[in-house]
Amino acid sequence: MKFFSIITVCKDNLEELKKTHESIIAQTINDYEWIVIDGNSRDGTLGWLERTNLANWISEPDKGIFDAMNKGLNKSSGKYIIFMNSGDTFASEEVLSKARTSIENNSYPVFIYGDSIDISEDNNEFYRKAKNYKKLWMGMITQHQAMFFKREKVGKTKYSEEYYLTADYAFVSEIVMKSGENEILYLNFPICNFSMGGVNEKYRFRAIKEDFKIRRSILKLPVITGKILYLLHYTHTVLKKANPSVRFIRHKSIKQINN
Repeated sequence: MKFFSIITVCKDNLEELKKTHESIIAQTINDYEWIVIDGNSRDGTLGWLERTNLANWISEPDKGIFDAMNKGLNKSSGKYIIFMNSGDTFASEEVLSKARTSIENNSYPVFIYGDSIDISEDNNEFYRKAKNYKKLWMGMITQHQAMFFKREKVGKTKYSEEYYLTADYAFVSEIVMKSGENEILYLNFPICNFSMGGVNEKYRFRAIKEDFKIRRSILKLPVITGKILYLLHYTHTVLKKANPSVRFIRHKSIKQINN
C-alpha cells in the first residue's frame, strides 16, 4: 500500500495535466499512486497517459467534476488521499515528504490541512494562510488541494451530487464533523499552488446558496446564523465582482514576502 493516493480529475486539458504530472514526479518521495480520472478527453490526453504509463487512469464520460472525484475515491488504495486536479501543482518538491513526517509524528490523524499559494488571473501569487478548522462554519478554511484525508476514515463519505458547486465544502464538513479534535492536524506550510477564477467563483451567487444549505444540514448552524453569513458572503461577492483584488486583501503577496 502506498502512503498517498494523488487523485487528478481532468477533461480536454492536456497541457495543464502535464504541469500537474511534473509537479508530482518532482516530489522527493515516491511513496504514492497517481490516479487520473479523465472525462473522455479528445485533445490527446489518452495517448499521453498511455505513453507515460505512470498513472492508474480511466477515461469515460462523467456527470461532472464531483462524480469524477468520487470515481477517484473508489479507485484509491493509499493511506491518505489528496486531490491535485489538472493544472494544480504542489507548492514545493518536499510537500509529500514533510506531510508524511508530520502525519507519522502525530498519530496518523484523519484530516490534515495546510496553507496555499493562490495565483490570480494575471499570475500574481499570494500566500493564503489557512483558517483554523473550527471556523469551517464560516466557509472553506483553505483550498481543497491543500487537504489530506485518511482513506479508511473517509469510508462511504462521497461528494454529494446535490451540490453542483460546493460538494467539496460538504465533503470536508462531513469529515470534520465525525473527527475528534486530536484527529485533525494543521500543517504550517503551503501545500499547493492554486489558480483562481474557477467555476465556483464564476457562479459564486449560486455557490453561497449551496453553502447555506450545507451549514444547515451538515454543520447544524441555527437559521439566523446561516442567514447572517449568507448576507455577509453575498456582500463580499458583490465587492469581488466589482473589484477582484478584494480576494487578496488579507493575503500577503509572494513578492512582498521574498523582498
